[in-house]
Amino acid sequence: MVQYVFTPWRDRAELLAVRRQFYPEQQQQHQFQNPKTRFCSDLRSGNDDVEDGHQDEKQKVVARVSMWMQRGGCPHMVESTALLTAAILSDEGNEGRGPGGCAGGDGSARASRGYAVRAAYSAAFSRFVTGLLDSHQDKQRKMSMYDVAKSVGLPATFVELRHQATHEQLPSLTRLRSAARQALGWIWGYYWAHLEPERAPSRVSGSGSLSAERFVVPVGAGGTVDGMGEFGSSRSRSKEEREVRLLVGRYLGGEDDDEVRGEIGRFEEGLVLMVLDSVPGRTGDSRVLRRAVRLAREIVEGGGLPERMEEDERPGEAVQVDLDSVRAELDSAWQQVKQVDEDEVVGDEGVAEVEMAEDRPAWTLYEEADWVPKPIGMV
Repeated sequence: MVQYVFTPWRDRAELLAVRRQFYPEQQQQHQFQNPKTRFCSDLRSGNDDVEDGHQDEKQKVVARVSMWMQRGGCPHMVESTALLTAAILSDEGNEGRGPGGCAGGDGSARASRGYAVRAAYSAAFSRFVTGLLDSHQDKQRKMSMYDVAKSVGLPATFVELRHQATHEQLPSLTRLRSAARQALGWIWGYYWAHLEPERAPSRVSGSGSLSAERFVVPVGAGGTVDGMGEFGSSRSRSKEEREVRLLVGRYLGGEDDDEVRGEIGRFEEGLVLMVLDSVPGRTGDSRVLRRAVRLAREIVEGGGLPERMEEDERPGEAVQVDLDSVRAELDSAWQQVKQVDEDEVVGDEGVAEVEMAEDRPAWTLYEEADWVPKPIGMV
């Protein structure tokens, strides 16, 4: 049974773009031998000018994740990354290191802003730890937060800081800053570092396993589909596959339907369906999508490719169905069934009467003179 997973992002490329905006300093996984310490040291020792250049991107990506949360289905690790990043940006803005910084003001104003930043750090960190551990909690056998944290590899200091931020006085700003950056490093190693680019789906036809890259782009000028002639690595592509791609591109571009459909009908159904299946991933043109869906539906529901479908519809090969004879056969079968049921009822009539007599209550007919009514409730 096919299970659909609904995500707030359009495709994997959009999710990977968000990862690049959250972690601009880390592009290769080999840079994270120890993500809990390496990430934090990079942030502390990085160039301030380069870091300031990423402020706008991080503001945008936080806003994008906020939109994902409104859509629903956003993973907890993505939300936690956005909340912790937002707290860091708010802290930097309060210190005057980010865009629109407001480090000035009297002592009471600075203290108020500092308290708000501590509250933002505490809320983001507590939500990160609580949501993560609750999702791994065993409903049948309750475990302590420390045990759950140990099972997922979360440092015990995170649980302690979460407890202090929730039930005690807010931790110091220095400790919260360090914990937020350590949490971002841990989230990278736990979630973001394991994301891989999306791979194209594969189809299996009569000739074996075939795979295709998503290659279709919106329709360009001249009535053809741009990119249909690009095959990527041609070493692993057969000649038939290239021909099918070119023909499908001509068909989706609006070329002569009958001629192109006839040429497409010369190839295997699985190969054609595989090519059509890759169309929606690379184009948003409604006309191209409608033509691709219509052709795939004809192949699947019609039981063959256009050329073979036309051959099946020729008068010489069509199967004539006599509806009258079918109705007569159905009536005859129904009469036989009714006759068998009547025979069974007649043969079991005596037994049925005895059984019914035993099941019936012992009612007796009284004469009016002998029967005396007794009102309910009277002795």
